[in-house]
Amino acid sequence: MELLHRLAGLYVREGMPGLVRRALRRPSPRKRFVTRYITRTVPGMEIGPSHAPLASKADGYQVDIVDHLDTPDLRAKYAGHPVHVANIEPVDIVWSGGRLVDAAGKSGCYNWIVGSHVIEHMPDVVRFLQDCAQLLTPDGVLVLVVPDKRRCFDRYQAITSTGAVLDAFEAGTERPSPGRVFDHFANAVERGRSRSLAWAALRGGSFHLKHDMQGAKHMWQTARTSASYIDVHNWRFTPASFSLLIDDLRLLGLVGLEIVDSAVGPGEFYTALRHTTSAANADRVKLLSRVYANVA
Repeated sequence: MELLHRLAGLYVREGMPGLVRRALRRPSPRKRFVTRYITRTVPGMEIGPSHAPLASKADGYQVDIVDHLDTPDLRAKYAGHPVHVANIEPVDIVWSGGRLVDAAGKSGCYNWIVGSHVIEHMPDVVRFLQDCAQLLTPDGVLVLVVPDKRRCFDRYQAITSTGAVLDAFEAGTERPSPGRVFDHFANAVERGRSRSLAWAALRGGSFHLKHDMQGAKHMWQTARTSASYIDVHNWRFTPASFSLLIDDLRLLGLVGLEIVDSAVGPGEFYTALRHTTSAANADRVKLLSRVYANVA
């Protein structure tokens, strides 16, 4: 009740236009989480920001931008799309395959690395995390924004298991398999009248397939017969399943990073990881129960 009175008072003092202006100035949950860990005055890296950077050079960040195309090609790619092409960051490192650490040509030099909606696209999660760890300073932090598969177009896809990630690492996977391409296009859904691809926890509305099955079949056949890289979500996580994956990779000695902070936002979750030498969590049943609770 006190909160309602405070909001009512704010409405009287500022009126609805004032409330709207304040809401527009308020940083998003994503931005608020990321800016806990990135600092303008120390070297950082942002991976794949395209036209929506979280740590832009224009805002004063000492940042190396990594993307799959150089700046002119990125701007040409998004010309005619409903995006602000002028917001595309100047690209410092073009990474179109292979190891990220090789593309960067250095290691141990970044105080922070940011990747928003990046890790789910990686063909090989293990090598991606290993490369990020190698690029970070000893006290550096990796900040990831990850789609929450319960609240985005991946809703009806299976949660990624540690075993699937290990198989991709063992095989040295460098592109999505035809099966993953099919799953992506056959099962993606939109929600509500606005056909949203991601939504908040309380968002309602019916679900609709984003692609028809003939389209999914075509993309599957293309993946089987073409050398073209078809970008899809290779992996699907909830906050608990991602925690379990990181714990497993630590236990197996593959990744020396641990989660030090996390939060949930609309259609996504946020996580910060740092170097660690501590043992992995031994209470696996508790972790598995959390994964089950996420999707129950």
